[in-house]
Amino acid sequence: MLNTTGKSHGCDCHGLEVNIREGPGIPEGYLDLDYGTCGFRGPVDTPPNHLDHVVYRCGVLLAALPFLRNPNGLYNTTDEEDSIEGGAVALMDRPVIAAGVVITASHNPAQDNGIKLLEMDGNILVAEWEKECTALVNFRGPLTVAVCQLLHKYGIGPLRRNRAPYKIFIGHDTRSSSEHLTQLFIEGAKAMADAMKLEGTACVNVGRVTTPTVGFLLNQSMFDATDDQPYIEALKEAFFNSLDLLEQLGHFTPVKKTDPKLPLFYDCAYGVGGCVMFKFFDCLRALGILPHLCNSPQSLEEGGENPLNKECGSNYVLSYKKPPANVVEAGTIYDDKWFCTFDGDADRLAYFSPNKGSVRIVDGVHLLVIKMKFFAFILSRLKEPPSEPIRFGLLINPYANGSARKYIEKMIKEYNTTIAGVKWNLVICRVGIKHMQAKVPNYDVALFYEANGHGNVVFNKKCALFKNPEKCPYKKLIEYIAVMFSSPLGDAMNNSIFIEMALKVMRLTYEDVRQYYDELAYVNLSVRIPTSKRRMFKATAGNDIILEEPKVLQKFIEEETAKVRGARAFVRPSGTESLCRVYAEAPTEEEAQKLAKDIEAYLLSLL
Repeated sequence: MLNTTGKSHGCDCHGLEVNIREGPGIPEGYLDLDYGTCGFRGPVDTPPNHLDHVVYRCGVLLAALPFLRNPNGLYNTTDEEDSIEGGAVALMDRPVIAAGVVITASHNPAQDNGIKLLEMDGNILVAEWEKECTALVNFRGPLTVAVCQLLHKYGIGPLRRNRAPYKIFIGHDTRSSSEHLTQLFIEGAKAMADAMKLEGTACVNVGRVTTPTVGFLLNQSMFDATDDQPYIEALKEAFFNSLDLLEQLGHFTPVKKTDPKLPLFYDCAYGVGGCVMFKFFDCLRALGILPHLCNSPQSLEEGGENPLNKECGSNYVLSYKKPPANVVEAGTIYDDKWFCTFDGDADRLAYFSPNKGSVRIVDGVHLLVIKMKFFAFILSRLKEPPSEPIRFGLLINPYANGSARKYIEKMIKEYNTTIAGVKWNLVICRVGIKHMQAKVPNYDVALFYEANGHGNVVFNKKCALFKNPEKCPYKKLIEYIAVMFSSPLGDAMNNSIFIEMALKVMRLTYEDVRQYYDELAYVNLSVRIPTSKRRMFKATAGNDIILEEPKVLQKFIEEETAKVRGARAFVRPSGTESLCRVYAEAPTEEEAQKLAKDIEAYLLSLL
């Protein structure tokens, strides 16, 4: 049975008198959710109201989070000088603390939804709090009991009025369920704020925005934002500052008009990217590119079916290695034209060009290579080597094509001998963007990409590249570029306008980039697993492409892979969905297809 949102239950636990509105209860038929790479995700109505309690309880936790982390500094203040009439803690003059949330299921179909939780710097929630969040979401019993136990565990108490300024920024995508779930999250956050007497805590609904937008607002401390306009203005300013400086340095010649022979079509997967990307078209026109929007939510009839990610978008193109269905249906009109394709919340991108039903692809690893070459282009032109060695990290994961990895290793060897003062390193990370982000602090510049197009550049602004930029225009250029990459989550729109600028400056085409290496044939399959059997598939701790269970499946993979010279294959249980992902790579398409299909068949035989 579902509890009503307004119903409250009091609890006297460990000396704490907690009274919190219970919110939606766990629906009948619900199976515990796991915290995935970025949060929770699943069907909205299977069972009915499946995610209502999930987002409500995420609101409860996020409202309390900074106080749980620092109870004595932010909550349990007892000094007389920190108190005001009525016993409230006087923290109003302290800097604002903040966090963020995006209601989205990224590349999943429209009937799914989910929630991503973001830290104050715009990064995803740190791993040590995933367990607390999961436990609260799956807790069966009065919510008040769970909250009371949580507060006691982290030393909160007694409950008192608190005015510490805390803002939670909430954005959502274009799914029909997103506004409803947004309101439930806000209700959960308010319920916890009322229970803990957090008078300075406020939710700011920035509306329908891309996931990277919320990360950008947090990272740049744009705490007065009420929509995505500050993000758009800051990103465009950084882009044009970069372009103007490149012109001054003689690396870019302004164009007087767009070239009709240089169209670029944006496949927005009917997602939120289509609501924003056109606002950056002046950046592309400045490069001579004629941009077009397609598969945009604005083109849909009101009240009609939401085809979000349906036979379109980056996940579809990369998974099936074919153009969106409506591009194929258009016949040859788009043949040899280039598209930039996003996922549903616009944090991933890839490029493709259709030709008679087939497709040429520039994936995330190609994009990493473009950026690698562009930064080498800049760093090789510094007037003098940096005063301290620059640690440049290139982070990829096992989905990176074997040929790409060899090419990157070759370029690193070259750059380490020709570019003074920079040490280039390649790191193979576990699958999932959070594992790449965990390696970022080890480098002054961290350039990371998954093959699926999820990637970013993160700068350590205390390193030598940011010292005395007024004395070196190339350091100033890096300073501008760093602003462009201020969303720690990776940003499809920012990445796209940067990639176009980099290609223009280096006088490269997409086809040039594709010729850097000949990819090994590869196959990506997603195998649906009954939710009740999700937990029979378990990856090895520390290496998520080796199965701990079922052992017979891992043995089968190794035996079949050994039969094909130069092949690789693995099965990876999804962290957010009831499915396993099968990846196979081999010298020929036929060998890769057979290897993937044989593994899929054996996996299904175990169910």
